[in-house]
Amino acid sequence: MSELSLDTIDIHTKDLYVTRGYPWQEWDLLRREAPIYWYEREGIAPFWAVTRHADVLAISKHAEVFVNSQRLRLDSVEDDERQVGSRLQRATERGWDPDEPPDFIFMDDPRHRKFRLLAAKRFTPAALRKLDGHFSDLSRKFADEFSAELTRTSDTGETCDFVRGFAQKLPLAAIGEMMGLPAGDWMRLKKLTNVMIGAPEPDFYRPGETRNQALQRASDEMTEYMVRLVDEHQERGPGAGDLSSLIVHSTIDGEPLTVQQLQGFLFVLLAAGNETTQNAISGGVHALLENPDQRELLCSDPSLVESAAEEILRWTSPVLQFARTAVEDFELSGTTIRAGEDVGMWYPSANRDEAVFDEPYRFDITRKPNDHLAFGGYGAHFCLGANLARWELRAALRALIPILPRMASAGPPGRVRNLHVAAIHALPVRAA
Repeated sequence: MSELSLDTIDIHTKDLYVTRGYPWQEWDLLRREAPIYWYEREGIAPFWAVTRHADVLAISKHAEVFVNSQRLRLDSVEDDERQVGSRLQRATERGWDPDEPPDFIFMDDPRHRKFRLLAAKRFTPAALRKLDGHFSDLSRKFADEFSAELTRTSDTGETCDFVRGFAQKLPLAAIGEMMGLPAGDWMRLKKLTNVMIGAPEPDFYRPGETRNQALQRASDEMTEYMVRLVDEHQERGPGAGDLSSLIVHSTIDGEPLTVQQLQGFLFVLLAAGNETTQNAISGGVHALLENPDQRELLCSDPSLVESAAEEILRWTSPVLQFARTAVEDFELSGTTIRAGEDVGMWYPSANRDEAVFDEPYRFDITRKPNDHLAFGGYGAHFCLGANLARWELRAALRALIPILPRMASAGPPGRVRNLHVAAIHALPVRAA
């Protein structure tokens, strides 16, 4: 293998995230030699790769300079073109506004803030504290089911998939209940989401269907589901009490949201509400199994659940990157970002920054302070569901403490071919 250099590093090829995992060595090199690096490679539009904690935070704090609405995520030119084409086709077929963003994450303030505030009260610590007991009950139920599966397979030497056996269940149930979605729909919606992000769902594919065709079909089915959900809530009228009803019957500046805006809003709540938390739970359990001293520490002292959850979020960094576009020149740590240029913020790299974290490559569930950027940094676009993820992750850890000593890793995580959320679609474990 040739020695790494700035000219040869590759932090954008999706297949490498599946086979290699996160490019820790490449990010280390960038932080050390070129923390704000003009990354120009074939197949992806060029951008400034930003890898240090302080610089990611600086961009996040200046939402008036670095906007979401022009380039929100780094992706291949091919996939960028496909996604834009798909949105335009859908808008044309349904008579929607082709200039309307897919959802509120693609908006900038003040419009972004107005949309965000429609749901914000349901994600405050006070609101989620009321659900803490229910999340704990759900977690214990799913943990009991997984414990039974672990017991069943222990005699035969089979492995279990922790993702399907436990990790995907709590986030899916939590957001499904909050949105008032019928429980019978949850797994189909999860499958559609998996296909859309690139996770393996072989039984979804039709004979001879390409990946892009399957992705388009999943996206169309998800859109149709959300449109029906909007229609049902509009016919039913306000007062149902669930998050979907709240959004559907909200107004902005005295005007109701369009069906186009509503379906995009509801989809992003569903997808963001289950995907990243699932990956944090899966990646966190893998880290605990690979670091038995930390697993034993947590099991012997459950009061460490909160700090363990924060370390898991830092360690796993489920969101790979977000992009922003400068609308005016900006001096970032001595580098001038010109108006019109894009920046890519790499959160896992920021969460291994030696200037912020002592021994950043040591998994330490007692780490304090732990100023990680696992939820997209800070400021206007700080993750709406950050509190929900924390509550779910803590509930999951508490429920898993009796089971963790009986578990052993049976292989590396199976990662998804995705450049925004390097999701874990499988985690093989066995009885210890």
